[in-house]
Amino acid sequence: MFKAFYDFKRFRYIHSLISNHEMFDVTNTTIVRKTACFFSDELDVYIDTSDGVNDDLGIQEYCARMLRCIQISKGKRFLFFKAAHSNIWSKNLESLAESNNGKVIPFFKWSFNDNFYSYVLPNIEKFRKMSPESSIDYDIGMFADFRKKYSYPKPSKLDKRISWQDHEYFQIEGISPSTGNYEIDSRSTILDKLKESNYTILAGPRGYQEYINASMHCSATINPPGVGEYTSRMMDQTAIGNLIILRKNSYDQGHSWKEYIPEIDFNSHNWQEAFHAIIEDRVLWIEKGQYYYENLWSPRAIFNFMMTEINQETS
Repeated sequence: MFKAFYDFKRFRYIHSLISNHEMFDVTNTTIVRKTACFFSDELDVYIDTSDGVNDDLGIQEYCARMLRCIQISKGKRFLFFKAAHSNIWSKNLESLAESNNGKVIPFFKWSFNDNFYSYVLPNIEKFRKMSPESSIDYDIGMFADFRKKYSYPKPSKLDKRISWQDHEYFQIEGISPSTGNYEIDSRSTILDKLKESNYTILAGPRGYQEYINASMHCSATINPPGVGEYTSRMMDQTAIGNLIILRKNSYDQGHSWKEYIPEIDFNSHNWQEAFHAIIEDRVLWIEKGQYYYENLWSPRAIFNFMMTEINQETS
């Protein structure tokens, strides 16, 4: 039996499966920021749902959350499911876990947007029927507020493994003065690349329902990176049966999306040829994305993945 503590709303995508399973006694309380904590006599389990780090920054992810979990587990074995996992920028976390009786496991992001649950999920079959019939008015849709500036805190003066803000966020000893923030311009950089092409573009902020409806009139939607590489648009678009394209990045999930959701290196001189090739196979990519959502990214698929890892560790 695990005593589980997490924010029910943040984990709503898989909450009912956890709460209805005999292995878990669940409380709607957050112990570690953006993290689910599961405690038992033999094993602790953590699910980190934070965003990871934008590839453009080229830095290792901070370790404050991991340090806090290590502190809580006090030498006990633990699994650390990491929703946003990079094969490059998560290496420090993996090393820290391994040296403290833990193991990092790539996991899954999901939507935290209330509108996904109130607007998309109840109408998902309607959207899937509408999508093939919608007229295509634009080659590319990129739905984001390009005036919004994203930033990421710089390292603490006391411990380079954490940010200057993390002392407060994760009860890490010491207080660091502000060391400033990295600025993230990934969205504007991609938009500038798109504008240099001859493609027709629909770009800018929209209300959620307007964005969903507008996306159906685009051959493809581009995922706009923010603090991390994942955004909830990936789940929106694969769920409703639309094509979404990511920029080439180092992040992935427990069930890899790399064969199901296309990626483009916008820094490549031939990115337009890559885009054209994807559009040529648009129907195939839509089918792949929808298959991924239904079979590898569903609540049941995520829960089964988690249970398999836990059972292997406790058997």
